Amino acid sequence: MDKIVQGSKDLFEKALKHMERYMQVRDDFLENDIVQLIGDSSKIVGFLRGSSELIIRKKFESFLKGFSLEQEPTEAQLEKLIKYIDNETKAEFIADSFSKILLAQSSKACMIMGSILNDILANKDNLSHEHLTCFNVLLNFYDMDIGNFKLLHFALTERRKANWESLNFVLRDTYYEHSSLFITLEKSISNQIIIRDIETTRRNRKTEVKNEEYYRLTRSGKLLGSYVNRIFGTNLAE
Repeated sequence: MDKIVQGSKDLFEKALKHMERYMQVRDDFLENDIVQLIGDSSKIVGFLRGSSELIIRKKFESFLKGFSLEQEPTEAQLEKLIKYIDNETKAEFIADSFSKILLAQSSKACMIMGSILNDILANKDNLSHEHLTCFNVLLNFYDMDIGNFKLLHFALTERRKANWESLNFVLRDTYYEHSSLFITLEKSISNQIIIRDIETTRRNRKTEVKNEEYYRLTRSGKLLGSYVNRIFGTNLAE
């Protein structure tokens, strides 16, 4: 792994140059300073190139671990990543993915990003909204969020939908901090991998109407859960 990671800087530079071919500014209008401030995706490349070697090594090492599924990544695997980039949309996606890898708060998140990219390349998938959502939430997840989401994914898979009380019931034999789990739950809702539903119940005409929150996984949440389990196993104690 060290040999591959040590040599990844040249490959990283090669990937950046390849991406730049598809991210050229093609209109004088886009050279306007105000337009550039609004957002020029090609600037991601400049940011990546300007990042320190230490950050690249640490984050990219975690990414490669997930990308190669715990095996030592080969040069052929990494070259496949470059060959995948054959249009502007893919170039922007890979560039944005690299920036998310470097900006991620969690090394575990970088591993999962690597695993997702591996699947996209292996299956030659078109970019799906679900994959993009997974990358976005991983950028904002800490290591403890990954562990908490693993628990939430298990509980919501067991029950399909659950309120806070039933979530805790399903996880009753598992050690976790309630406040931390709730933070991850709210973060998951805001990042659209879990949906919050409000259900109104009335047992009879004399009882009061009761509004209760229920949670369920989105398609993106199910997809992310499958990657978390692939990388870190299904044992909730891990």
